[in-house]
Amino acid sequence: MLKQLALAAALAAPVAAQASPLPTYPFVHVSAEATRYTTPNIGTIDFLVSAVEGEPGQAQATIETRMAEVRALLQEQGVPLEDLETRDVRREPGSNKAAEATPQELRVSVHLIVRDLSKWRAVVAPLLDKPNLSGFATSFDLTERDAFEAELMADALREARRRAEIIAKGARRKLGAVTGVTPGGVKNLGAAMGVVRTDFSYQRSRPGNVGARDFLSVDALKLMQPVDVVFKLE
Repeated sequence: MLKQLALAAALAAPVAAQASPLPTYPFVHVSAEATRYTTPNIGTIDFLVSAVEGEPGQAQATIETRMAEVRALLQEQGVPLEDLETRDVRREPGSNKAAEATPQELRVSVHLIVRDLSKWRAVVAPLLDKPNLSGFATSFDLTERDAFEAELMADALREARRRAEIIAKGARRKLGAVTGVTPGGVKNLGAAMGVVRTDFSYQRSRPGNVGARDFLSVDALKLMQPVDVVFKLE
């Protein structure tokens, strides 16, 4: 019986070793982050076109009138009409600013891409002033985002190596090859290593109210790339 138990333990040992969440060789794990600011070169604006349901077809006519005005504005500014997209049409219970119920509304979601940001203010300002338009949301991006993110990743990896070399030097070891890398935080790695601080917690911030005129500005993009890297120690 004792021989059978010993044999079972010997067979299970390699499996347990393989299931270990940590490398079996000496290593150092570092987290690093690279940050860059850049000017966007493409923008999008989303908004709703809505009208209160009254006489049959009245709300639909109002929607069509506003959409015709939007298309005319884009043609005036030289924005291709194919960059304008209506995503859905729906009827919903209406409400006013006091959250009081109002008659049912017909709503259309609109998505607009502005590929020339020199025209951003000339396009967006008239939209903000039009009746029946609400629910504005804007975003900005880079057309060459892949190349920019590749450079950002290279920055983050260089920073990770710099930090690892400091640790290796302090431990009187030589920094070896990279044995693992992920573009972001490794889930539960700190907990597995027992290095999570007792005061560690996630914090979320709530954005403040955005005025309508704030949609006219084109802000710089702040892009961040975190990495987690495992280096072998020699």
